[in-house]
This record gives sequence, structure tokens and C-alpha cells, in this order.
Amino acid sequence: MKISVAVALLIVLFTAMSGASGARPSHQQIISDYDYDDVRISPTGKYLAVTRVADGEGRFQIFKMPERKTTFSSNLGEKTEVDQMLWVSDDHLLIAPARRVFGDVKFPTGELMAVDAKRNKIRRLAAKDCPYCGGRLVHTLPDDPRHIIVSGSRDQYNEAHLVDIVNGNYRRITRSPIPRGFFVASADGDIVFSVGTNAENHTVVERKTGQKWEPVTSFRQDEQGWQPFSDGPAPGTFLTWDTRGATGTRGLGLYDINSGEHKMLIRFAEVDVSSIFRDHDYRVYGVRTDPHFPAIYDLDPDHPLARIRRNLKNSFPNDTVTFTSSTRDNLQVVALVSGDRNPGRFVLVDLKAKSAEVLFSRKAQLTPDMLAPMNPFRLQARDGTTINGYVTSPDGMPTPGPTIVVVHGGPFGVRDTWGYNPEAQLLASRGAHVLSVNFRGSGGYGLDFRVAGYRQWGAAMQDDVTDATLWAIQNKIADPDRICIYGGSYGAYAAMMGAAREPDLYRCAIGVAGVYDLTIMDSKGDVRSNEAGESFIRRTIGDDDEALAASSPVNLAGRIKADVLLIHGGQDRRAPIAHANRMRAALEAAGKEVGWHTDTLQSHGFAGQEGRTELYRLVDEFLAPHMGWASNDQ
Repeated sequence: MKISVAVALLIVLFTAMSGASGARPSHQQIISDYDYDDVRISPTGKYLAVTRVADGEGRFQIFKMPERKTTFSSNLGEKTEVDQMLWVSDDHLLIAPARRVFGDVKFPTGELMAVDAKRNKIRRLAAKDCPYCGGRLVHTLPDDPRHIIVSGSRDQYNEAHLVDIVNGNYRRITRSPIPRGFFVASADGDIVFSVGTNAENHTVVERKTGQKWEPVTSFRQDEQGWQPFSDGPAPGTFLTWDTRGATGTRGLGLYDINSGEHKMLIRFAEVDVSSIFRDHDYRVYGVRTDPHFPAIYDLDPDHPLARIRRNLKNSFPNDTVTFTSSTRDNLQVVALVSGDRNPGRFVLVDLKAKSAEVLFSRKAQLTPDMLAPMNPFRLQARDGTTINGYVTSPDGMPTPGPTIVVVHGGPFGVRDTWGYNPEAQLLASRGAHVLSVNFRGSGGYGLDFRVAGYRQWGAAMQDDVTDATLWAIQNKIADPDRICIYGGSYGAYAAMMGAAREPDLYRCAIGVAGVYDLTIMDSKGDVRSNEAGESFIRRTIGDDDEALAASSPVNLAGRIKADVLLIHGGQDRRAPIAHANRMRAALEAAGKEVGWHTDTLQSHGFAGQEGRTELYRLVDEFLAPHMGWASNDQ
């Protein structure tokens, strides 16, 4: 099955759309919402669903194919937009809405709605006694066009419901025996597993047999283990995430509930399997890993979708090709082609018509030559640990040159990946190298690497960031006199700790929504709001007050020479503003002037386009004299 005609057409279309401007992009062009958020084709190829933003309003449309005739169009109300969508039958689309809470900041509502494309009707799905019990899809039941399984909860114990998407009726199936549990169902609609987290923050897997739940396995957050997440290719089999192995990298496994056999389908020595690729009928044909650049491996090379993806990848070797959706016969797909210099384009490939067409660009105003390439790096930290990361540098950028070290939040299980990164692009566009570091504790490199960061706040985790900064100096990337460090949440903590531990390394430090006093982590913030959260804090950060105080930037303010900017939201529950207030007071007591900005309506980080615009305006103005650029007036 070849698609040479399609590939040739794609090349023409992409060339026509790429343009050539070379102009520096504005802040607004980079941080604005995508023009088109999502595009999905229905199982028969009869409909195309599209979500977009127009004139600041979220729009949702369904087109009848191949005429491209609009059959349904809505903005779901003045303050409501589509957050996620998925075709669950030939004519029914499931959507999860988000509502704007203040300004242009929006959050998922926890609801589900079903759109009947044939009758142009929309119905809110909700159980009578539990309005938000439809917040999560468990299974689409491809062989049952009328029903789906969803889960949600009025408390910490989720319930599973069988939902009739035509009339909206709910039937309760079961209740999870585990707090914060999610369900795994078979293709015929039986709930087989519940996977959740107990008070000790252990992952617990229980199996439903009849009306009884029985424990299958459990493991601590720092232990190897496995858990099911979807039904498998044959009845009685289930796909699993499995970290049991030499380095604890996450592999894809298969568990047979009848024989008890558990085998590994694919695992990699240094990186986790980050996601899987499957068709409309849940058949897995490939997996993705993210070592340096994204890598996709075919489990079933002869699967039609695997063939289409390989052909598209051959045409666009510098981009990542994934599919948002496909028809049931796998002859039509909507592909998302994206990369570090390509925010993304939605492409419709039709093997029957031997055609391919670029439908929409996420950001048509941005062309590749306006954006900076992102290149991976690898180094050995001072103790021999391998550390990975990325450098985003504009074309023609002087080396060595001004450099901004951006530390990601989390910190555990979160990582930086290759691809279009608006924050890195924005900072690079101003004239700086941007260094992103996957320090120990980050996700994607196996359990051992993540656990190596436990109780290493301000210690080995911070050393990794420092060593990456020194690596950039040694490799003539960073000008040692023009380096600043910046981050949000944990990244803000690392920015202040970096400035305290290495006072002569960074000229300035920026913290957004940061944690600055580890001694109050167990008394303030929402992580400690339940027993599992308290257990997580004790195991990952520690419970020795003396050690926590010694690793808190508020107690090291006198060592900081760098200029400091603190930005915080007044509604932050994850890292309450008490952290920023204490950090500011400590710096001022040490005789330091502090850049300061708060927004009483923002929470953990600055959400919404208006909030992001203000955040980066402040960051740009603060960085300008240290980086050697003029303050941005765009």
C-alpha cells in the first residue's frame, strides 16, 4: 500500500505554506493560543470535527465530508470551550468542555457532552445523583455504537458508569475500592481492574471478580512494579506499564488474567516508552520514546497506519508525525506533523483517493525560519550520572552568547522534550541561548533516574543544573558574564538555590510560583491535603527540619548576588504566596532589591493568554539589561 502520490502532494502543500520571512516573531505570535486546537475524523470518514479559536472565542465545528459542509457550529456558550474530543461511534462525538473562570483563563469542568452529528444535537452527560461522574472516559466500546464507559466521583472514590450516548441514561457499574482509582475495562464492557493510590502513596492494583475486589499487586513510588491501563489484543489480556528491570525504565507489557502470565512486549535500556499508538479498535501498532529526538517503533510494521506514518516521516524527516484519529478501515487519517520549528499542521491523508491535504496550521503566522532549532546535549555530571537536555539557539546566534537556564517544574516525573516549546522560542527570539536540563528526578529515563532525585532538593538535583550551565560555558555556548536562571514551581526553587549556591555564576534569577521554604511544605499547600500527599512529601523531600531549612532559599538569601524577580499568584494553592512573601522579606533583609509582581486572581503559574502576555512582558523587561537586549515593545 503506497502513498507516493500523497507524499508528492504534501511536499507541494508544505512548501507553499512555509513561506520565507526570517522576521523575528513577536511575543504575541509565539504565546497566543493555537488557531486550531484539534482535528478528528469520524470512524466512517463522514465527518470532520474541528476546534479553533477565532476573535478570542473558542469555536467547535463539524464538517460533512467530502463536501466540507458545516453541519454543526457552536461556541458552547459565552465562557465555555472544547478541551478534548473523541469520536465514540459513527455519528457521536464525545467532548470535554472547559470554562473560563476569570479573564481568558479556562479550566476543565469535569463534565462530558455527546454531540450527535447526524441530528445536529448536543447532550450533557451526567448521572442524576452525581453530576460530575462523567469526567473521565474509560472505554469507547467500539463494538457497541450506543454505549461508552465513563468514571467520576463525588468524593475520592471513583465510580464507573455505563452511559447511553443517545438518550443520556447512566447505569452505575461499580465503585473503586481504592482512593483516586481509575478503571480498566475489557472490550465487552466488563470492569476488570481498578488502579489507585493508598494513604502511604503506594500504587495499588485490584481485580474485580464478580462483585468482589481482590488485590493483585502494589508497589511504592520508588519501587519497580506494573499496572494495567487498557485491554489487550485478545480476550482476557491487558496492556501494562512495567518498570521491572535493570534500570526501571518503563516498558509495555501484556498480562493474561486467565493464566497469570505477564510478558514484556518492548522495553528500552535508557528511556521509557512514553506513549503507544493504536487504531480505532484499540489495536496497538507502535510505541514512542523520547531519548533525544522523538523515536517511534512499529510493533506491527504491516499495519496500515504504521505504513502511512513511515511514508509521512520519510517526507518530513525533521518533524514528528502522529495521528489524532483514523477511520475504522484505516484508509483515512488525520496526522499532526510538528517539530521544534513547526508548531504543527493537520494533514488529511486519504489512501482511497490517493491524496493528502494540509487542512489547518496551528500557527500559520509562524514560519520555520522565524523560529530557533532545538538541539539535544548529553553530559556527565560531577558524580558520573548522565544528564540530558536541550539548547535552543536562534540561527546566527553568537557563541558564546547570553544564555538563560530554564529549569522545569515538577520536579519528579516531569521532563523537557524536543518539539515546539513556546517559552524557549520566546526567550530565544530575543537573542539568547536557552538551556533546558533534565536533571535527576526528571521523568522519561527510568525509575532509578527519577528516584535518584529523592531528597536531593538543593543538592544533587541542583548540581546537575549547575554542571549543565558549566558545560555550556566550557563548550563556548554561554557567555559566563551573561547567564540568568529562570523557572516556575520547582524551577523557581532551583533558580533561587542556583543563585545562592553559585553566587558568581548567574547574573539574575527569576522565580514564578516558587517553593522557597521547605519547612512549610507539610503545613501549607495542597500537596499535603491528604495522607498520600503527605507521604509523598516525606519520601521525596524529607522530614528533617534542620536539613530542610538548610536547603531552603529563604535561609540563604544573604549569599545571593544575582538580581532577583519574584512572580506569584494570589490564589496559588500548590505553592501558597507565603513562600514568595518569605523569600522577598529574606532578600530585603539581606539588603537586596527585589523585582516583585503578584496577581490576586492567578493560581499556580500564570494561565490564560492575558496572564502569559503579562508574565513574559515582565520577564523580558527584567532580562533585558542582563542579556544585553532592548526591552521588547512588541
